[in-house]
Amino acid sequence: MFTAAESEAIRRNYPMVSNYIFLNSAGLAPMPTPTRDAVSSFVSDVSNNAYLNMPSWHTTVAKCRTAAAEITAASIEEIAFIRNTADGVSLVAEGYRWREGDEVIIADIEFPSNVYAWLNLKRRGVVVKVVKSQNGRVTPDLIAKEVTPRTKIVAISSVQYSTGYRADLAALGQMARERGFLFFVDAIQSLGALKMDVRRYGIDFLSCGGHKWLCAPEGIGVFYCAKERMDLLDITRAGWHTVKDCLNFGHIDFTLQPTAERFEEGTPNMMGIFGLKESLATVSMLGIERNEEHILCLNDMFREKLAAKGYEMISPSDKSERSNIIIFSAKNRADNSALVKKLEQAKILVMERGAGIRVAPHFFNTAEEVERVAAEV
Repeated sequence: MFTAAESEAIRRNYPMVSNYIFLNSAGLAPMPTPTRDAVSSFVSDVSNNAYLNMPSWHTTVAKCRTAAAEITAASIEEIAFIRNTADGVSLVAEGYRWREGDEVIIADIEFPSNVYAWLNLKRRGVVVKVVKSQNGRVTPDLIAKEVTPRTKIVAISSVQYSTGYRADLAALGQMARERGFLFFVDAIQSLGALKMDVRRYGIDFLSCGGHKWLCAPEGIGVFYCAKERMDLLDITRAGWHTVKDCLNFGHIDFTLQPTAERFEEGTPNMMGIFGLKESLATVSMLGIERNEEHILCLNDMFREKLAAKGYEMISPSDKSERSNIIIFSAKNRADNSALVKKLEQAKILVMERGAGIRVAPHFFNTAEEVERVAAEV
């Protein structure tokens, strides 16, 4: 876990933790002060100078793209900025060249962002297979049973929002290579809290909105497309930034950008990018591996103290499946709502999700806060 000095340095960036025990980063995380200040600075710049400092904006975009590549272990050429997770899902769902009878596999406990874009493909004759989870888990074995020669894409969340199940991304990536399908990951419930390595895990496409574990503004996110998969996706939204010579406005030549920037069709969300850059720096200040270690230790403490008080643990307990999210429940599940309200009155913010109460500590939470929560439940 982080030392007291390290935790203090982290928490200085989060004014909210002075007033609340915030355990809902799986919903919408508080924005750190460097992010707030970066967005404010950009707004002030445009208000005072309009476009005169635009060259420096481009430098910020490049730095943000580099940081996004680092946190996913991708190359900068494989990173695009998107509006939200669903935006990235749709880039793949609508861009892939489906044939009638092709299959996509999803799970029955996915957040809707990773459901509706795939269901929308039924209009094109695509078969959407929904794997039934077992005890909140969607194991590689369950997915493997549904894979056929017609399976083109398997799409899964790195961590399930309503159970805390952590997918075995490496096993699924290996299966994708062996059985010839493409592997899509919705990473919004892990990126920033748990290690990500798109190459090692064999991920072809990844989408992640920024407002949860990355602590970034809403309306900005990260999309990864493996360079060798770039030309498998048609461009479904074209604009001036889609093409290679995009700054030559008077010369119309529909030659696509050779990088993932082809998916950024027009003027970027510059305020969002300014904020995302600082959020990535803040979340990564001690390293994502350290974040993961710290968060899992906190969740182990939560598990122990909740069990001692007779609460049921719904999230998987196996070390290979546990994550930054845990779901627990009172013996009488009807009591969960009242407990959430009681905790909120004590300035402890959690959320009802799935079959219980979701606790989602981030790197700014501490062992002392776990003790205080345990005293309240």
